[in-house]
Amino acid sequence: MGGFRLLLSIVWAGMSLAAAFYGYQNVQNFQTHLQESLIFADASLTTIATIVDETDDVLIAIQNSLDTAHQTTVDTSLTLTDTRPLVDQVAQVITQDIPVALDGVQASMPSVIETAAAVDETLIFLSAFQFSIPNPFGNAWTIGLGIDYAPEVPLDTALEALSSNLEGIPDELYSLEDDFDNTSLNLLTLRDDLSGLADDIYQINQQLAELNPAVEALANHIQNLQQNLDAVQDGITGRVQTIWLWYLGILGLIFLSQFSAGYQALRMMNEKERK
Repeated sequence: MGGFRLLLSIVWAGMSLAAAFYGYQNVQNFQTHLQESLIFADASLTTIATIVDETDDVLIAIQNSLDTAHQTTVDTSLTLTDTRPLVDQVAQVITQDIPVALDGVQASMPSVIETAAAVDETLIFLSAFQFSIPNPFGNAWTIGLGIDYAPEVPLDTALEALSSNLEGIPDELYSLEDDFDNTSLNLLTLRDDLSGLADDIYQINQQLAELNPAVEALANHIQNLQQNLDAVQDGITGRVQTIWLWYLGILGLIFLSQFSAGYQALRMMNEKERK
């Protein structure tokens, strides 16, 4: 029994020394690995913080762009609202008033042409009415009405050409009424679509505005987490050293306790030899 206890004491003492040796290496490896992990986590948090900050800037830029787009859409919708009555008025003038007036002109053209022909003949006659009085002292005196009328195109012929040019124009103008009606309806539809689009843009912008506090809170949480990691990094060496000292102290007690057990084992062996 004495020999067995002596052998067991030696084994425990050896295990204590081995545990101290390998424990020191493991503690060093653990400390290095933990520091590397904390450094990697800090770098990752820095990257995430940068992304969050850039996201916040992008959200602000998008909000500004959406504000501009919303205002532009609203202004365009109001412009279309103001333009539609003008289109209706232009349609009234082009498709109703002007064709009616042209129809009246064409209807009165035959009598106007007859009157123009008579006026043309009268002016030609009056222009030709003149006579000369002999002048014994020089050239003869020419007396007339002072009318000099000799057009290249007679007035009635010009009016007939104008009347022929006006033919078909009223019908063409009447045919534009459907086009103007469609244009007015398209403006109304486009105005309503732009108004709906402006509302959608406003809602999206409001939702983005609600994200800003969450992004800022996330940035603050990341900053606090980085500060905690920095504190852990600053104290990790001291804490690991404290754990190592406690571990080494326990192993030292185990190692020193084996001296007493070995001494008792030697005494047991000596007493047996005396007997």
